[in-house]
Amino acid sequence: MTDLTRRKLLASSASVMAGAALASTSNANAQGAIPQVTAGTSPRPAPAIIQGLPDVLVVGGGAFGAWSALSLLEKGAKVKLVDAYGVGNARQTSGDETRQIRAAYGEDEVYSRWAMRAYDLWHQRQDEFGRGMIYDNGVLSANEPEDKLAVEMDIFNRLGIPYEVIPHDELVRRWPQGRWDDVEYALYEPKAGTVKARESLIAVSENFQAKGGEVDMAHVMPGAMSGGTMASAVMSNGEDITAGSYLFACGPWIGDVFPDILAGYIRLRRSEVYYVGSPAGDTRYTYREFPNMWEPHAGAYAMSDIDYGYKVVPRFGIGIDPTDDDRVPSSFLMLKVYDYLRQRLPGLVDQPIVASRVCALEISNNHHYIIDQHPEASNVWIAGGGSGHAFKMGPMLGEYISDRMLSLADDPELRDLYAIATHAPHA
Repeated sequence: MTDLTRRKLLASSASVMAGAALASTSNANAQGAIPQVTAGTSPRPAPAIIQGLPDVLVVGGGAFGAWSALSLLEKGAKVKLVDAYGVGNARQTSGDETRQIRAAYGEDEVYSRWAMRAYDLWHQRQDEFGRGMIYDNGVLSANEPEDKLAVEMDIFNRLGIPYEVIPHDELVRRWPQGRWDDVEYALYEPKAGTVKARESLIAVSENFQAKGGEVDMAHVMPGAMSGGTMASAVMSNGEDITAGSYLFACGPWIGDVFPDILAGYIRLRRSEVYYVGSPAGDTRYTYREFPNMWEPHAGAYAMSDIDYGYKVVPRFGIGIDPTDDDRVPSSFLMLKVYDYLRQRLPGLVDQPIVASRVCALEISNNHHYIIDQHPEASNVWIAGGGSGHAFKMGPMLGEYISDRMLSLADDPELRDLYAIATHAPHA
């Protein structure tokens, strides 16, 4: 993985307070060396809570915000979660039915590590919540470029991540419902598959409230900053809302929330998602019988039917206004769906599109997350820039962000990777 340039910690009261905790934990938390903590537990009481610091307001109920709110609560903080449209709403990046989880990230080993830890946490949370959230149907990456495949195989071998490189004839034998004429080989990840999106966030919110967290629907913006802190945030009705610390995880709106420091840092991309029905009684395209497909060179990626239809996502990059744009699918991309089906799953070509979603993805300039303190207020945290690969990491993001906010852990290389200073406006 490319070496990362380290930067100095922001001088703040929070960093001084965290010194003792960081000294004992940073060496143990090398890049990607995620502590194996059972979901919903903390290895020790949070230092910030021991010192009697006040509560946390989390603004935004998506993958970054909802999971962080739950993890902060479980580690001893008093937490309130607010979202302008409600958790699981159709405008947020995570408003679709499903997302994919896989570990192949080229040379970005940290995300391979995170994906495997997140995979385990999804299963733990699924057992805890008592509802289906993750489906292990595997992922095929067809005709993965050889140089990229070699890097991924090396990472998988070192990390013990299971995989196969399956040749053409074996693809035909295992999955005869697919059309493989153009596929020489495919990387297969069995420890991968599908996670529920909107329903999972609702489950997180419900469990957060059951454990004592507070959830509200409110439009909240940052308040005035002075002396290195922010005393309160401001609701749309003009009233102040006060907490000790603030986490702004506002998805596609994060650049508008902090235009002074993030102007141009986030590019919004419209992603249209289509669900194609199967013939009555035909189970060949369900998650039990067919893996997900990752093949951006083919113009789409696809996910097997969980309970809503076979999902096809054509790749076509245009912008979107997450607040005011209509979420109506375009006829042009609907045709692209059937182009893909003719190429890969011809048995679905004559079937109808039974549902669709339009999502607003927020893309950082380097495709890494932004997780950092505001440079003018040490008690204000910013999390976003999911870049199309945050939802799968939701439980892991919650653990990581809560650990940093509560001074439980702060790996310097990850801190640099996610720092605002590491990012830049899009060209």
